[in-house]
Amino acid sequence: MKLVVLGMKKFSLLILFCYSAICFSQSKNEKEERIDSSDFPEIAIRYFSDISNQIKNLRFFRESDGQKKSFEAKFKLKKLHYSIEFDTIGKLEDIEILIREKDIPKDVFKKMMAYYTLNFDKVRHIKIQKQYINVSQIIDQEFINSVIKNSSELHTHFEIIAEVTLKKERFLKEFTFKSTGIFEKSRPISSGSYEYAFY
Repeated sequence: MKLVVLGMKKFSLLILFCYSAICFSQSKNEKEERIDSSDFPEIAIRYFSDISNQIKNLRFFRESDGQKKSFEAKFKLKKLHYSIEFDTIGKLEDIEILIREKDIPKDVFKKMMAYYTLNFDKVRHIKIQKQYINVSQIIDQEFINSVIKNSSELHTHFEIIAEVTLKKERFLKEFTFKSTGIFEKSRPISSGSYEYAFY
């Protein structure tokens, strides 16, 4: 009997270890470094020539999460903070604009809070962004220009970094909600990526 119990304990520990490894591998562990414009994908750098006289504090970054590499341009325009991400060859991945809780429509925010209430004891938003993904047939440069001109429209998702509490344990997670407020996915954020939670 003792052997059976011992065997079950070892099996349980093995399952727990595997689960932890899977969760860790799916966590957000980004590293970000500032780069010169000359190191940015050539195709993507051209997109900013048309708006260079409108934007402020244009900066370029290279990001890596251990599996994927990407490039990001950050700037400020009309008091809004933009982040535009590209893959290694310069194809647009998404556009994000930093917003506040009060900028989320009430009915959408209510759905988000319903999800949090169902899954966590407490939640505190740290960073909220509107996310724009080009699901249309228009080219990347036209899509970027259309988002800049109509930033209140077109967005497909909300990306939120939040501190959540469950059973007295606090941890950071990145949540993605559809523009309607319906939960889509989440992943834990490692402590090493915490500094990148802020613009």
